[in-house]
Amino acid sequence: MPIISLNKKRDKVLNDFAREYRERTLSYLRNTFSLSREDCEDVFQDASIILYHAAVDGKLDNLSSSLYTYFIGICNNKAHEQLRKNDKMQLSSIDAFSSEDGEERYNIILNKADKILNMIESNEKADAERNSIVQELVKSLPSPCNELLWSFFRDVLSMKAIAQMFGYASDSVAKVTKHRCQEKFRKSYENILAKM
Repeated sequence: MPIISLNKKRDKVLNDFAREYRERTLSYLRNTFSLSREDCEDVFQDASIILYHAAVDGKLDNLSSSLYTYFIGICNNKAHEQLRKNDKMQLSSIDAFSSEDGEERYNIILNKADKILNMIESNEKADAERNSIVQELVKSLPSPCNELLWSFFRDVLSMKAIAQMFGYASDSVAKVTKHRCQEKFRKSYENILAKM
């Protein structure tokens, strides 16, 4: 097949993919990272460009996950970059003030910045601890619960994809199984919290 036809087919596949998953991805980014719509669209655009270059470079030829899972991984990295950029922009506005603007005002702003940084640091520690507990709990769940919960929450696979992956008769069977697994997880998590 001529190279031009291959390029057109690749471009069509990627354009169709972007159209099909755009709103789902934007919703995921908003809910997961609490980004503005504009930031979510920037992340989606940047991730789409990276996906395109990966396709051109042949990195998608032997993909071990679904294209959407691969794309969400790119989006997660870009969203973290966006969050760091947003934090830097908020904190850099402090630099615009100098002691000439009023030493009291300057000190108030620096104190607020310190509080924000301390909150971020303590939240990151708490998040890391909670994530560690969640990972250990999910790993300790019996099969298929551990794999199913990872597929749904971490890999953001649809119920249809999970049903196919695990050989369930329908999406409904996969949903019922996921619900039971979530209940097992919830009970284990509550037991751990009660012991803390």
